[in-house]
Amino acid sequence: MRVTRNYRSGMLNPRSKTNKQNSLLKSALSRNNSSSRASRIAALLGNKNISGTGNTADRNFTASASQSQKFYYDMQYHAKQVGEYGESLKSSQKDSLYDKARENGSTEQIVSNVKNFVKQYNNMITDLKESGTRTDTAYLTQLNSMARIAERELASTGVSRKADGTLAIDEEKLSAVDVDTLEKVWGSSSGFPSKVAARAGSVAATAEQKIEAEKSSIYSPFDRTNLYGGGSGLGSYFNYRR
Repeated sequence: MRVTRNYRSGMLNPRSKTNKQNSLLKSALSRNNSSSRASRIAALLGNKNISGTGNTADRNFTASASQSQKFYYDMQYHAKQVGEYGESLKSSQKDSLYDKARENGSTEQIVSNVKNFVKQYNNMITDLKESGTRTDTAYLTQLNSMARIAERELASTGVSRKADGTLAIDEEKLSAVDVDTLEKVWGSSSGFPSKVAARAGSVAATAEQKIEAEKSSIYSPFDRTNLYGGGSGLGSYFNYRR
């Protein structure tokens, strides 16, 4: 009987057969692990469109996580701005805007700070709506409640609450309001701006936690080099402020 070379080689070198089987097994396990990892990524991000294995899944994950981080950096920035403008409008501040307005006969700086407060407040409201998490939805509900309660006072300075929860300004009316009324509505330590500024601090802190969680989710699954330094350029992008 003729014995083929392959058969003879296999009989003489049983390790080659075993090694080949082990190689096939490792390959299958690797594919399974990659598939499982991609599914895990999708679950973390809530992104059902992430699919594929290997480098494709890695790239999809990194891109999605990067977008998510940028979103929370923006939310954090908007919330902090609300806090800063709210603080600047307090009448208890030394040499407050209201004292200066009485001295120079102009409410221009107060009006400017009110406009900036409203702008960043609206940005924060939009962020919270887009986020849609349970915590952010709770913040949104609280802020909407504050705005409804203060609706009449705000209206006396030309600021109205819209159906979507954001605020609108009648600039002509706002500019015509006297200093005492502006101080009563916008400068009180128990008024709408102060309450919103306090809640904005919580929003910013929650956004910071989500940023850190996103960083961890990038590092852990893939053991990637730090994306926020070095050659990727993402660090400077995420530190960008608007």
